[in-house]
Parts: sequence; structure tokens; C-alpha cells
Amino acid sequence: MLFLRAAAACFLISLCIIPPATAQTDVTSRATVFAGPYAATVVRVIDGDTLQVNVALWPGLRAEYAVRVRDIGAPELFRPDCEKELDNAIAAKAQVEKLYPTGLDVQLRQVSYDAFSGRVVADVRRWVSDRWLPLSKELLDRQLAVEWSPHQSAFNWCLD
Repeated sequence: MLFLRAAAACFLISLCIIPPATAQTDVTSRATVFAGPYAATVVRVIDGDTLQVNVALWPGLRAEYAVRVRDIGAPELFRPDCEKELDNAIAAKAQVEKLYPTGLDVQLRQVSYDAFSGRVVADVRRWVSDRWLPLSKELLDRQLAVEWSPHQSAFNWCLD
């Protein structure tokens, strides 16, 4: 009987010490980041920093999403501010289509919800020789994108 009282007391004390389980993760918050990696297949290239992919969520469950490449900004293809930006946007999209053709298997890492509905932000990578190479690095190295974060203003591609 003394043992049961001690066990009950320990249980009640643990309720006070151990915090309650937290609520479900808010997947629509841009602050929520899922490390991955997630296996995906390129469906199409939308522009220099956005791809449409078919991602494997769980065995037997796949979904199609637009994925914006994390930490970079490419010239705007759909609403360019000048002819120079449009030319750069066409070049960036062409390079991404060459590097990330339809059907290519890719990895998504550091996935989070984007401000645009139905789109996510992720580190997108392809397998090259012996490693997963980030698309952001490839575009930065080719000067087809700039480093960018959501707290920055848009880069002015129209300056000479």
C-alpha cells in the first residue's frame, strides 16, 4: 500500500514537472522548417528560382508543389522591370532547365512554407558525381542569381 501511494505521488509530481505536449506544428508558418531530405522529381522549371516538383512525402504518397530555391533571387520572368531583367530571367530559366531537366531526381532540404499560397521554399539539390549540389550555388557561381532573404528588398537587375 505504501508503494502504491509513493508511485501515485511520483506520478502526480511528474505531471507538475513535465510540460504538457505541445500543439501540432504550424506547417503554414515560414518559421517552421523541415530539415529533410525529401526525394522529389522535377516536373518543370517555372523560372530561374522556382521549380515544379513531385515530392515523395511517405511511401506511396506523392504530391506536386512549386518550390522556390532558398536564399537566392533570380531575375523576374513574369513581371520584369526592364528588358535587361527579362533577358537575364530567360537566361537563368534556360540554365536551370539544362541543369534540372524534367524527370531529374532531386533532394529538397530545409523546407518551409512560402508567402505565396501553395508554394514552399527549399534548398534544392541534384546529384553531381559524388555529392548533392545546391541549385543556389550553381546559379550564384554563374551570376544568374543573387543572395537574397525575405527581409531584403528585391535586387535591381536593371542597373548597369
